[in-house]
Amino acid sequence: MVEAQMIREMNDDPRKLTQMIARVSELAEAHAVCSVVVGVAADEGDLLFPDYLAYLESALRVEDQIFRMTRERAVLYLSDVDATRAAEVLVRIFGQFCDEFPTAEAPEFAQRMLEVTPGVGPISVKDVLTSVFGSKDLMN
Repeated sequence: MVEAQMIREMNDDPRKLTQMIARVSELAEAHAVCSVVVGVAADEGDLLFPDYLAYLESALRVEDQIFRMTRERAVLYLSDVDATRAAEVLVRIFGQFCDEFPTAEAPEFAQRMLEVTPGVGPISVKDVLTSVFGSKDLMN
């Protein structure tokens, strides 16, 4: 008997990011809901980052999403929060992660936020990625 091993892809389908950003725009415009998009990055080869993303995914609400761009880079979508509340949530989850996965040195992951408020108008994937990752690498 041949056993097939099920593994989760490390990177998500780019269409998922397009759908995520479209939803952010729609909620801001049609329902006057503020949301936050967060770019999260780790140093190349960071072994703990995939575990952190898995932990984040399990800790976030059902309406929030994670898009894995590469092994060391992801985009988070936190709905119905402002940047202050999003930062509080991420600090709390990061603290819980560090408690669950203790290491000799605390992990360092960079993050940059984009708050999408009602009235901003449609936003594109390019707008979001440029804002949350910048023209230079987030970790450099």
